Formats: sequence, structure tokens, C-alpha cells
Amino acid sequence: MRRLPFLLCALTLLAAPASTPAAGPGTGGSTAPSFSGGVTYGQPLRKLRRARRLSSRPVASLFTVAPGVLEAGRAATFAFRVDGRMRSVRVRIEFRRAGASAPVKRLRLGYRRTRQRYEHVWTPAPGELPAGDYTVTLKAFDDAGHGLRRTAKASGRGRVTVKVPPPPPELAAAGVFPVQGEYSFGGEDARFGAGRDGHVHQGQDITAAAGTPLVAPVAATVTWVAYQAAGAGHYVVMRAADGRDLVFMHLMAGSVTIAKGTALAAGAQFAQVGSTGASSGPHLHFEIWPDGWYSSPESKPIDPLPQLQAWAATR
Repeated sequence: MRRLPFLLCALTLLAAPASTPAAGPGTGGSTAPSFSGGVTYGQPLRKLRRARRLSSRPVASLFTVAPGVLEAGRAATFAFRVDGRMRSVRVRIEFRRAGASAPVKRLRLGYRRTRQRYEHVWTPAPGELPAGDYTVTLKAFDDAGHGLRRTAKASGRGRVTVKVPPPPPELAAAGVFPVQGEYSFGGEDARFGAGRDGHVHQGQDITAAAGTPLVAPVAATVTWVAYQAAGAGHYVVMRAADGRDLVFMHLMAGSVTIAKGTALAAGAQFAQVGSTGASSGPHLHFEIWPDGWYSSPESKPIDPLPQLQAWAATR
């Protein structure tokens, strides 16, 4: 009977529950494992994902220029994007010729938000950029005056070539007016560029009596003699000594006295005024093509009236 108290104490100790971990503050439960103690609790370690760090200076993550050859009157497109911690930057584009210390042209685009793609379209005016090779540079500044941080992959630079077409040939004052008789230049409907059914007028009409002699204004070689019933009627194309093509349309039937390849001196007669083809009355339709008559898709006629007036002044 003396062993009973000892056995009761042992049974009491065996029945007592194991002690629980201390509760975390404000949780009401056991302390959750930390990331650093994850291995102890059998949990995998988590890798913290770091956010991409933005540069403290502007960076030109995109800058392109298209096309690579610029011409007056043709639009060029500049695509760009600037990244950085700042919300916006002041942007401009500079054109600098090879070896030059100062830019020839600046395009100021004002403030633009960072981390956005932009396109700026610009059309150079005639004479705005001399012909040659240029470095085109994107410039961007934050409010603290910090410029672009340039790297090999984000230089913010490109190259273009500026092409300037040659000036039109000077008027050949030394020439002969092609209509050898009384004439009139008519009204606006007779002018170059006047509206026609489905097209525009590509020359100057000179009204004169049927049969009035037509002469070569300058020394030239005949390159085309043909007939077009629904348009030009009987017509002649000749290449002047300065390289321009001169075109004469609506000539009188049977009056053309030359053939392809004929060389004409200034003042030599070759036909007479008529009204063949699509014509409402006797007149000469006259055209000038500085780069050749339909010699390429780029070849276009010019207004011949100033040249005709220069020749008329010598009569």
C-alpha cells in the first residue's frame, strides 16, 4: 500500500499533455515558421523576385528613322521610347553632318512621358537640309538636366542620307517661239494643271489658226512620231540639246515632215497647227519633260508657260 502514492504520481506525469509552443503575438496560435527557418519546418525556401530597377538617367530604349534616305517633300518617321525613373523628359532630334561640331537641324518635340513608344512624322521642306550623310541623334533631358545614358544597345543614334534633286534647268532664253503666227495662251482652262475628265492638263495650250507653221524652238532630235485617235492626235516628241523632252500634240494631219531620228536646227519647221485627236479646235498642246518623256515612274512634266514666254520675248 505504501507504493500507491508513487504510482499515482507516475501515472499523473505520463497523462500530462506535452507543452505547446508559445503563441505568436496577436495570432492566438503557434508561431508560424519564418523564411529563414523554413528548412527546420520542412518548407522550401522562397526566392524573392526583385523588381526591375529603372535607370536614374533617361535611356533611349528605342530609336529608328525611316526611310534611310530623306528627300524634300517626303515624310520621315522617327520612332522612339525613353525609359527611366522620371515620369517625363524633354525630347528633341538633331541632325549633324559628318565632321560638324554643331547640328544643322533640331526638331523640338517638347515633353514626352517615359516608358511609352512614340512616332514623330516630319517632312523636310526644300532647301531645309543640304545633301549629304547625317548622324541623327535623339536627345532627352529630365528636369534636373540629366541627358541620355547611352549604351551600345541603346545609343539613341541613327544615320540617314539627305538627297536633294538637281535644280530644274534654267530657261533657255535663246530659242524660237514654236508657233509662227498669231496665237493666244487662252484662259485658265488652257493652263498646266487645269482639270480634265479623269486627269489634269500636263501642258500649255496655244490657240492659233489651223495650218500655222510649227518650228523647233531649239536644236533637237526627234525621238517619237505617232498618232493617238482618242487623245493627242498626231504628235511629235523631240529631245533638246539640254536633255529636256519637248512634246507637240494635235498636229494637222499630213503636215508632219520629219521622222524619228531627224535632227532639227532651232527654227526648222516640222508640222502645222491642227485639231486632231481629242481636240475642240485648232491649237498646239505643248509639254516640257526635264527628265525625259515617261522615261521612268518619277519623270514628270513641268509648267511650260514660263519657257514659252521667254521664247516669245525674243520674237
